[in-house]
Amino acid sequence: MPVDPLSEPTPVAQFTLYDVLSPAPKEAALAEFDSLTGGDQTISMVTYNVIDENGNVTTRSMPGQTAFSPEVLLRAMDKSSEGMYLRLKAAIDGKLKSLRRDYSVSMNDSNGEPVVWWDLKNALPIKLDGFMFNMKTENSYTDFEVSLQAESIEIKFMA
Repeated sequence: MPVDPLSEPTPVAQFTLYDVLSPAPKEAALAEFDSLTGGDQTISMVTYNVIDENGNVTTRSMPGQTAFSPEVLLRAMDKSSEGMYLRLKAAIDGKLKSLRRDYSVSMNDSNGEPVVWWDLKNALPIKLDGFMFNMKTENSYTDFEVSLQAESIEIKFMA
């Protein structure tokens, strides 16, 4: 059975990174990305023991600290990757205080309009992937992958 093509045009970039919290003007866009992963929000559980009047021990749990995994953005390497590279280089050079900032990532529809926003509060660029070349893809696509570590993440859905 043949698969029908998409009913609407496919966007050039599905995700856009902004230097401000949503809703962000298009002028605040840092770069567009093909892929967004990570951002897991996990509440660790703290266990404790309770002893009843008969001496029976029961283990219970209560919520503890919330942790956020890094957000990883992927795009093709090109000139517009330079801004994020320079931010990470500043972090490597020890300028961490000025690099923590709020970012937003939008997931865009086929017209480039935001559908969902992820607000990354007090985030820091923590990793740029190295390079990987091979004879089949290096002429058309070389990865540029950046990881951001946020202190908190908020998700907003557009109407």
